[in-house]
Amino acid sequence: MAVGRPSAAAAVAAATVLAAAVAVAAPATAAIRTSGELRQWHPISVDITDGPAGAEDGNDNPFLDYRLSATFTGPGRTVVTPCFWAADGRAEHTGATSGTVWRCRFTPDRPGTWAYVLDFKSGRRAAVRQAGGTPVEPHDGATGAITVGATDKGGLDLRGKGKLRVVGGKRHLRFDGGEYFFKAGADSPENFLGYRGFDGTAAGRHAYRPHVRDWRSGDPTWGATADRSKGIIGAVNYLSAAGVNAIYAMPLTAGGDAKDTWPWTSPTAIWRYDVSKLAQWSALFDHMDAVGVVLHLVLSETENEERLERADPDVASSGFSDARRLYYRELVARFGAKNGLVWNAGEENGWADRSGQANTDAQRKAFLAYLAAIEPYGALRALHTYPPDKRSVYTPLLGGRSELTGASLQVARWSAVHRQTREWVAASAAAGKPWVVSVDEIGGKGAQPDAVTPNHDRERVDVLWGALTAGAAGVEWYYQAGDQSLEDFRGHARLWATTARAVALLRTERVPFWAMEPADERVDGGGGGGRGGRGGHNWALAGPNDVLVFLPRGGGATVRLPQGGRWTAGWWSPRLGDTRSLQGVRRVTVGAGGEAVDFGRPPREANRDWALLLKRGGGACAKPPPPTETPAPAATPAPTETPAPTETPAPTGDAPTPTEVPTETAVPPETEPPPPAAAPLTSTSSTRPPARTWAPPSPPPPASSRRSSPPSGPSAPPGATGPPAAPSAGPSTGRRVARSGRRRTSLRAMLATTSARGGGGVRAGARRRRGRRVAVGGANDRAADDRVLSEAEGGGGGGGGCDRR
Repeated sequence: MAVGRPSAAAAVAAATVLAAAVAVAAPATAAIRTSGELRQWHPISVDITDGPAGAEDGNDNPFLDYRLSATFTGPGRTVVTPCFWAADGRAEHTGATSGTVWRCRFTPDRPGTWAYVLDFKSGRRAAVRQAGGTPVEPHDGATGAITVGATDKGGLDLRGKGKLRVVGGKRHLRFDGGEYFFKAGADSPENFLGYRGFDGTAAGRHAYRPHVRDWRSGDPTWGATADRSKGIIGAVNYLSAAGVNAIYAMPLTAGGDAKDTWPWTSPTAIWRYDVSKLAQWSALFDHMDAVGVVLHLVLSETENEERLERADPDVASSGFSDARRLYYRELVARFGAKNGLVWNAGEENGWADRSGQANTDAQRKAFLAYLAAIEPYGALRALHTYPPDKRSVYTPLLGGRSELTGASLQVARWSAVHRQTREWVAASAAAGKPWVVSVDEIGGKGAQPDAVTPNHDRERVDVLWGALTAGAAGVEWYYQAGDQSLEDFRGHARLWATTARAVALLRTERVPFWAMEPADERVDGGGGGGRGGRGGHNWALAGPNDVLVFLPRGGGATVRLPQGGRWTAGWWSPRLGDTRSLQGVRRVTVGAGGEAVDFGRPPREANRDWALLLKRGGGACAKPPPPTETPAPAATPAPTETPAPTETPAPTGDAPTPTEVPTETAVPPETEPPPPAAAPLTSTSSTRPPARTWAPPSPPPPASSRRSSPPSGPSAPPGATGPPAAPSAGPSTGRRVARSGRRRTSLRAMLATTSARGGGGVRAGARRRRGRRVAVGGANDRAADDRVLSEAEGGGGGGGGCDRR
């Protein structure tokens, strides 16, 4: 029977029911079951329970020869999503390889009543055809409705934040609830899903035994015993508690480096999917949503990027195999309802390594167009490539007609992160479609464990802050030696804490990074610079009412403010162990049109890296703008070829050079060389207004240093701006193995237009996360984790700024 619109009270009551069959409006002989938590931003399943019987190895291929889609129409929105065969519907627990359950997973983004209609066809390769096929009766055309209530989740849970989407004209991703996202991710191990606790993964390289203790009662389980899920679920729990908000994972490493992950029943059975394994992946991915971790799903690696085309004897002359179409469709159908999801078309795509496999420009355009056509939620579609190939791979994809919406950068030379990020941010904007640009891999040995580089100085300065101030949407940390073998994420605890500290500044001080542009020219010593180095000495990100300055080597800061009025400025230390409050906070009034102001030097350790945050008027507590509508396609369009504009120039500094080829010997030193004696920061340009001198307060007595002794190894010459040049070497095999006494005062308390508010918001949040994790960790891990979190939080310093929690 059809379901009418219920009363408001009935809608609220219905929304609290778990796994309830709310409505069925299908032919009498069809059985349709609705399950899931019936709330906004919660995945819901609509199951046909009496569908065509299928088997993973049956004569009728339930993956290829059937096409089931669902159209959901709700308050002001229509979503068309592909569906999938689910065996018995509980394969993650039963291991079933046959059954009659066909499932449509859907995430409603608004409360209210959502009507659905099913489109179910059969026929040869029906799944990868846009139309045609024989109706599957009585399910084809079946209709029904579900009523969902508002979300009841909060905190880190993405079911309380909404779908993470690309926002037109913006460089940063945003959740439906309005929060903008800055990625602080784990890039290694790339074979994160090569976990022996999954079905069909007995040869996986991972067990994550050090994280079994981080599993919590009530967390997902699968298989015959709860123990099978504990390692990888515990790893996700630990990373979430450490402030990591994204994980890089490949669903296909067959033919690649690790050779332990594939979605099929075997590495070569490209038409037959392992239903129980994929159901277990889905349980993991849903848990990632619940603890606030975005999935960065990388669909191929350079060694296997042509694997599906080479394995399909019927591949068209266009070089686009039906096996790839099916692969994309199965992944979108099974996992696309996840709130925090980024699609990446390929790792090091376009690099013709020893495998001889390299996608072409035409293939990349076709692959991205097809993915865009079947993915209904507006998730990011990114691409990763080899460092010297950025120009040749990315340039044809620039422009408003391109289906690429993000660049996943690999940068060989760490000191080039800021320059290269800024170049691709600018190039994509100039082409008419700003990309979401993130720095997802660094060259050499990558980010070493804390035991090797305890302070992570180069990672923090060159990579994290170099990317942030260049307009990047985030970073991920790659570790070469553990890129297929890393088992214990605690080995990088101080790196996670360092990254989380920067993200906390953006949040607590309400820095509208999504509305700010790279503006190195606003700070003396910014902009310019040589092709291979950092560019300018100092960096800045600026908007009309906010300027965030970063001084990689300390020194003084003269800043050209964008407009007149009353500005508040405070120094902030990005280093672990320091207070997380702004220091030396001052206010200054500048004339109309803005002017240059000399803010002097940091309050102490003035030759180390510091950030300077400036806000105009009452902007410190400005809330992000409300989300705009993100329309979903009403129907699945046929993908088309869209030539990239040829008139858009690519970044000029990205041509291949010998030093762009990363090798294992190109290891950046852990600490920066001592800077040369600082000259007075005065403007010499006749076109700039003279800088106003603002003497900072006297620094407090020096505290005992928390710095470790510098690591042994070659040191950079005085004044060097980057790591030692790598000896000439050609690329080796393997994915990344080849790449080688003043009172501390908050800014909010200094703003006359805003009432003072006590600190502790972020610390309280950190305690909540820590408490949840410590409850399941061992005593030694608790002590170590608490020390790192204490340093990240500032060792007891009061909190400031506008805490959004």
